[in-house]
Amino acid sequence: MITTINNLFSQLGFINSELEIGSLHVFEDINKRTYWLIIETDNLNHVIENQSNYFEQARNRINNEWFDKNVSLLILHKVEDFDNIQSLVLEIEENPYLFKKQVILYREIEHENLTRAIEAEENTIKDFIEDKILDEAIFKIHKESINNNDYESLLYRLAHKIPFIKLNIIQKNGLEALTDNNTQKIESGSYGQLNRFIEQNFFHRNMESVDEMESNTIYDLLLNTLSPDEN
Repeated sequence: MITTINNLFSQLGFINSELEIGSLHVFEDINKRTYWLIIETDNLNHVIENQSNYFEQARNRINNEWFDKNVSLLILHKVEDFDNIQSLVLEIEENPYLFKKQVILYREIEHENLTRAIEAEENTIKDFIEDKILDEAIFKIHKESINNNDYESLLYRLAHKIPFIKLNIIQKNGLEALTDNNTQKIESGSYGQLNRFIEQNFFHRNMESVDEMESNTIYDLLLNTLSPDEN
């Protein structure tokens, strides 16, 4: 499974380097720096106690000032079934220390079926997910038998845990693209001014710049967008 995920991150534009504990994926440009350590484990109970070791090994490889606030840990864990494990997954993902954490659970047969489906279409893992994730037939199978199908639910787990996978929402059957439709609703409603203000003052900042802003400064900026009756 980790080979499949490594391929996905490479196709998403990350640079991969191998560590003893797993794979470290790096994306750096002038506006964004993000780092993902990917490990595969057969025992989730040991993840939290070992995370300082994971962190130090990854940081030693990167060794820059942006690493600490921009690193995520992606944990791959093979299961026989999905019963009685969600509480442990939640405990790991909500742990606030060192990494932002995501856990992807999978069954071996799911991964095998996914690999065969990708090979049958002579596709990449990235394009396959982006093509299939909005397919109504795929979604129907997923919803009618969640986590008990060939590979369909695994697609949605991947898309949910890996935030760089794009949803290719396009115009269909004479309807406007969903993103355009939602934007028009916002602009025509009472939140149009707030939406424009956020775009102008926040969306063009990088994460480091937003982190450096005082909470009172952000509050005062947002307060200016409200009418006197809403203050």
